[in-house]
Amino acid sequence: MEIVTPVIDIISRVWSCCAFHGNYLCELKQNMSSLKTSLTKLKERRDDVKEKVDIAEENPTEPMKRTHEVSGWLQRVEELEQEVERILQKEEAASNEGGSYFCCRGRKNCCGAYKLGKSVAKTRNSVENLWEEGNFKDVVEKSQLDHVREITTHLTIGMESKLGEVWSSLADETSLVRILGLYGMGGVGKTTLLKKLNNEFLKRNHQFDIVIWVLVSKDLDIKNVQKQIGKSLGLAWENDTSIDERAKDITQVLKNKKFVLLLDDIWERVDLATIGIPNLKNDTQEIINISRVVFTTRSERVGGFMQADEIIKVNCLDWDDSWRLFQQNVGPRALSCHPNVPEFSKEVAKECLGLPLALITIGRTMASKTTLQGCNTQSLFSRNLHQSFQVRLVKYIFSITTNISFHTILS
Repeated sequence: MEIVTPVIDIISRVWSCCAFHGNYLCELKQNMSSLKTSLTKLKERRDDVKEKVDIAEENPTEPMKRTHEVSGWLQRVEELEQEVERILQKEEAASNEGGSYFCCRGRKNCCGAYKLGKSVAKTRNSVENLWEEGNFKDVVEKSQLDHVREITTHLTIGMESKLGEVWSSLADETSLVRILGLYGMGGVGKTTLLKKLNNEFLKRNHQFDIVIWVLVSKDLDIKNVQKQIGKSLGLAWENDTSIDERAKDITQVLKNKKFVLLLDDIWERVDLATIGIPNLKNDTQEIINISRVVFTTRSERVGGFMQADEIIKVNCLDWDDSWRLFQQNVGPRALSCHPNVPEFSKEVAKECLGLPLALITIGRTMASKTTLQGCNTQSLFSRNLHQSFQVRLVKYIFSITTNISFHTILS
């Protein structure tokens, strides 16, 4: 009896194992049908989830994005669909060869049926589990837009006081200024100042929800302006979406936010309402919105066309700041390569008339000249400054930034 019991136990275990694996063969047809049904249900749930996600993500009034859980689930559904497709192709291939794994004929056929049956059973379970996982409470979450996007700027000199003046006008909650203009000649540093203002919102406490940067440029393109604003707000449109439709979407988002809109390099009046910017004042010029608009322009007249509450002129640098900026770009190596360089450099820097772009460009040109030609070139250190190539180049840079003809200057 002591021997019989273990033997029976072994036989029972073997039989259970055989029966379990035998089910892969016996229930193949049933499991295959069940797999197809489960996959259909999974696809239906996937379509429902995707529809909810698409509707939420396309809602312009409140930018949303799919959760990481939903993204991962949709990816797994796609991968499992491909696996089921491979299984169905195997069965179809067997049928086309004149047989079927549902009819176990011969050793080879039975082995194939067993492998397929095992794969079908496991895949069906995976499909059913994935269907259950797809019962999400929430498929999207609020899109966390960048409050302020940092903009890279060059090292600057002499802008601290002007930046402080602009910041005070914006940050003061009692200020009546809603539209602020910065004007000055080309190359004077308006764009750099606006970039530094943008980055200042990352450093200081303030009352605004979002800061939006837009490069406008000479040829005004309303759709491009809207596209840049939309990118900051999480909005996107097809190319054929009208200006009015885009404007409505922008207004829907911004009307519930305290925003700062930074418009760089405008050459003509930009109709804020056409773009979709909510009114900052009513018809009687009473303030109805705490938001701000700041723009840069070369013309003081454009500031008037924009109905700016305040227009600040960005001036050229004084001599001390000009010389510091020039030295910074020429570099100590070039300044010390010849006894005449420091005095010559000061004369050249004075020719730049405090214009930052000219100081930077000519400073770098002098730095590269010394490395290419050496420091003993008489033409580089000619005392006749007004006839030297360097000064003519300074005047050329100046002509570019002030829209004066180069030929007029040289004549």
